[in-house]
Amino acid sequence: MSLSFDQLTKLIDISIALGSIVLVIFGWIIPYKQSQISAKEQRAFDKRLQSAKWEKEHIDNQISMFYGPIAELLREQALRKELIRIQLNRDSVFQSDKPMISDLSENDQQIWIHFMNTYSIPIQSKILEIIQGNLHLVYNSENPDCFRSFMEYVIGLELLDNQKRSGVQNFYEYHYVYNYPSSFNLYIENTLSLLLNRQNEIIKLCIKE
Repeated sequence: MSLSFDQLTKLIDISIALGSIVLVIFGWIIPYKQSQISAKEQRAFDKRLQSAKWEKEHIDNQISMFYGPIAELLREQALRKELIRIQLNRDSVFQSDKPMISDLSENDQQIWIHFMNTYSIPIQSKILEIIQGNLHLVYNSENPDCFRSFMEYVIGLELLDNQKRSGVQNFYEYHYVYNYPSSFNLYIENTLSLLLNRQNEIIKLCIKE
């Protein structure tokens, strides 16, 4: 069947119109899909950024309210003890595997007891107070064994100190009945270093994004 010129013209016009409609539809669908993808990516980005901000806020609190203050107190304590060692002019305050206060001369005993009563016991009590008041800031909500060892040392030493001050006979070596848990210092320093590194990573991540 042959088409007249007018019919052919109308058919072409209809084809062009349909093509235009198709182009309009695709022209709307493609940007719409792209906008949906962009919106999804933006939501994912915002979620990651918010999560990073929450983590950084928690780490900031862990550093400023828990690990940082404890680490600083331990460093100050170590410095004072080193100054006493220099004052006594020997490699260590006690020169025995099982040190006893009676091993020291009368003058050295006064120096050591002054250090313990004025600095060591009060600072250790302050550290214990920080721990007990901020358990929600402990890294990974863990309960390290060294925490319990430190608590037993501080409480035991404080008990004997109060007995000594009150003239109570306790039959124990006054200052070294409990061995100080050096693992506690190591844990605090290592965890603080880990938190500082993670804090720096998050800051770089937020800047980059």
